[in-house]
Formats: sequence, C-alpha cells, structure tokens
Amino acid sequence: MSLKNPGGASRADVLRRLRMQFVQGDLEVERLAKETVTEPQRFRGIAGSGKTHILCQRAAYMHCKQPDLRIVYTFFTRSLYGYIEYWIKFYCRMYGGEFDPDDPESTLRILHAWGGAGRTGFYRTLCDHHDIDFFSPEDLSEGRPGAPNELFARACKSFLQIQESKDLDFDPIFDAVLIDEGQDLIVDREDLLYQGKQPFFWMAYQSLRPPDPERPERRRLIWAYDEYQNTSSVRIPASKEIFGEEFILRKSVIMRRCYRTPAPILMAAHAIGMGLFFREGMLAGPTTKAEWSALGYDVEGEFKSGRQVRITRPEECTANIVPDIWDGHLIDLQVFSRREEEVSFVARSIQRDITMNGLRPEDILVVSLNTRSNAGLRSVAEELMERGIETYISSAPAKNRLATGARPDTFSEAGCVTLSSINRAKGNEGNVVYILGFDIIGRNDESIPLRNSLFVAMTRSRAWVTLTGIGRYPIYEEMKTILEQLRSTGALNFTYRSRPKIAFDAGVDAEPEGVSYQQILSYSDD
Repeated sequence: MSLKNPGGASRADVLRRLRMQFVQGDLEVERLAKETVTEPQRFRGIAGSGKTHILCQRAAYMHCKQPDLRIVYTFFTRSLYGYIEYWIKFYCRMYGGEFDPDDPESTLRILHAWGGAGRTGFYRTLCDHHDIDFFSPEDLSEGRPGAPNELFARACKSFLQIQESKDLDFDPIFDAVLIDEGQDLIVDREDLLYQGKQPFFWMAYQSLRPPDPERPERRRLIWAYDEYQNTSSVRIPASKEIFGEEFILRKSVIMRRCYRTPAPILMAAHAIGMGLFFREGMLAGPTTKAEWSALGYDVEGEFKSGRQVRITRPEECTANIVPDIWDGHLIDLQVFSRREEEVSFVARSIQRDITMNGLRPEDILVVSLNTRSNAGLRSVAEELMERGIETYISSAPAKNRLATGARPDTFSEAGCVTLSSINRAKGNEGNVVYILGFDIIGRNDESIPLRNSLFVAMTRSRAWVTLTGIGRYPIYEEMKTILEQLRSTGALNFTYRSRPKIAFDAGVDAEPEGVSYQQILSYSDD
C-alpha cells in the first residue's frame, strides 16, 4: 500500500481536496432535487450515484418552501439515521431553513420503515393513527423465520388486511413520502403480496393525500433503489407490480454517474460481484449493452459464447476526483496464513494512516464480511485500542466498547475508527475502507449473495480499499486479474462463456423487470 502519491501529495492532501467536492454542487443533482413533483417518481441507479442526496435535498427543499406539507423520509437500514439527519439538516440550512429531527411538532419526519424500541417508525405511526395492532419483528418471527424484508412485508400486509376488514376508508395523513433503499422493501413471494401489490409501497401510497383532489391517483410518492445492490429481494419489479396493473409511472430517472466511489473501485466491485472472470464464466449481471449503459458503462463486443467483451466507464459517468489526483493504487489485496496476521496488519495499517498519513480516525471504516460473528471486528478493535486509537463498533453502547446492539440507530462516533458488519455498513461510507474476511467469499465463490456482500463493502469507499483474507482460494486470482487489467488499461476484458445464472435483460426504456444479481444478505449483528 503506497503511503504517498508518487506525484508528492499525501493521502491527507487528497482527502482535503475530496471534501471540497460536494455532491450538492452538481447542477443536475440540484435540478432534480428542486423539481416540482405532484405524482409518483422513481430514481434508479448504482451505489453512490447520489440517490440519497437527491432525496434528502428534495425533502429539505419541500420543507423549506412549503412548511405546511407533512413530509416523511423513510428507509430500511437503521444505521442510516445519523447520515440522513445530517444531510437533511445541511440542505435545510442551504435553503435558508432549519430542521430539528427531535422536534415532535416538525412537519418533516425521518422515520425508519419499521421502527424499534424507543423510536417509532413509519409503519408504527400508521398503526397508531388507525388504531391497528402493531407487530414487532419478534412477534412475526416466532415459528416463521424469514428475511427482514419478508417479516416486514407480513406486518404491512396484516395492517392492510385489518384496515380492510374494518371496512374503513384509509385516512391519508401525509403530503409526501420519500422512500430510500426501495430495493430492500420489495418481496418476491406471492403469498406476502397484498392483492398483488407490494404491501409497504401500497401502504405508503395509501397514506398520502393527493395534491389535486380531482386526480386522486397522483400522489407525492418518491422512491429510490440501487439498481445492482438489492439486499432483500431477487427481483427489481416493474411499477405495476408495486401498485397494480392499472398504474402508469410517468416519472422515472436513471442515474448513471457515480459520486461516491472512484471508478477503478466501482469497476472492480462490479467485476467481482458479477463474477466476470469466474472460471466457468460470468455468474450474474446484465447481458445487453442497453442495461450496461444504464449502469454507466460502455461495452464493446457481444454477449455470445466465446466472444470477447470489453467494458469501460466513460468520464461523464464518473464524478469522484481521486483517480485524477492520486497516481498510486486505490485497491490493495493482502492475503495471510492466519487470522491473527490479518488482524494485526489491519491495525498496523490504520495506525500508519493516522500517524504517518495524516488521516483522521473518522476517515476510516473497517467492514467484516462475516455475517455470523463479530469476532474479527472485536479483535481489530482490541488491537487498535492497545495502540491508543479510539474505536467505535457500530451499535455499541459507547466508543472503545466491544459489546454491540445497544444503539442500533448509531453507526459511528466522532473521532473514532468505525468498525461494522456488512449489513450495518450498507448505505454508509468511509474515505478509507478495510474489508476483513475475503476468504469467506472464497470458500463459496459461486454464491451470488456472498459476492454481493463484497460489492456492497467495496462501494462504501470514497477513496481507497484494502481487501484482506487468509488461505488460498481461486477468487484471489480473480481479483488479481481484475486489478491488473484496471491498472494497465483502465478497462475490463473477459471472455463471455454462457448465460449467467442470474441475468438482467430489461431495456433502458422499459420498466426494470427481471432479476438483479444482488441478492439476499443474511442479517446478524452478533
């Protein structure tokens, strides 16, 4: 790992310049955020394309310009509370207003989709308003285990069924609902749908007052999903599958430009996530130039067996400036014989980042790919604390504590290196990202959900990524091939062998039907 840029700039210098490049300075993002919307609108795009910033800026703009509107911003990952609150407050100040997320009288509310103990959510708010029984995850998981999105779908479907059984009209109480992480609020199973509709989306749609009473079907429901980061469903459904056959979506935005992640890291993440260089051929992903274009790529060649395919990312789809000002490697791969060696390397590297490279502890994020245990994170945290470095394991009761789960809405602490499971890292970011346990993917390298977890981890980075693992696995050679190609040509060249196990074949102008290569991640914060 290079300590300094060959051109002379340090990592600290690069990050100072990066901090000056705010996504809100992009005129297109600001135009989209300030656009007047009186009907459903969808934003689709890759990780880091600015969807959350658009939603935060849209919520702030509406709140400041029309303070009487009752607005809700809702999302799936609880650890995103702090990130969303920060940016909505930031944009409110930019538009000359103020926002206090703790003010119970505020007409703009940030509500987790489900909610939790001590902090109400969107679903709970509707249950209380309509006097309908609220179901917690514990209520629904007894004897019927399922993915978090499936449990939540059961709760929303139950709400809709009870409301229907009471033969009462749905009482709309909001003027606008903005849904982040929409891909994680979708379910595939038909038995979890409500009258053929996605239950959460239909519940949110029903909760809205139409801006024009003469056109009741047009309501301010605005949602975003990550095109290739679907952690809760194998499908990206068409809008008719969400709202019913009679629904027509008139407003949809495809976001190809990536603001957060440098192009080489994003390309490597897509390549390893899709298995472009897997020994038996591409594992998952799009096989048409139109769909690759929707992701911000140019494609040469054809997706026919035995043909060569070349993938590049054009400059207009890349907003991150780090590759332009840092001539060294942005991705490092380190493999060890034992876990103890891996942990020590990460701790030493972080100490060097802080003491020699001038980075702040809060610049650094450590992500574990192990969804079954936080042992690796705890080991790194212990060694960092021994070196006098402040740490925070996401959801811990306080900094420099090894226990987790006490503060599920808290992702990071000021002045601390953040250590997180892959599930809690989703939606968050770091300037420098260390990814532990690459070998977990290597042990089952045909698993698309496992590769997805690596894609999610890599795309948390705004500047540098270091991958670490132990043992010897073919996936390490895949990654080395990817890195060699990106470093030498800036492109990915691979032989297409056969149709992927999971393909994505919708056209750009079509509804996003079909299947995403991103699939379910198992959820555990233990």
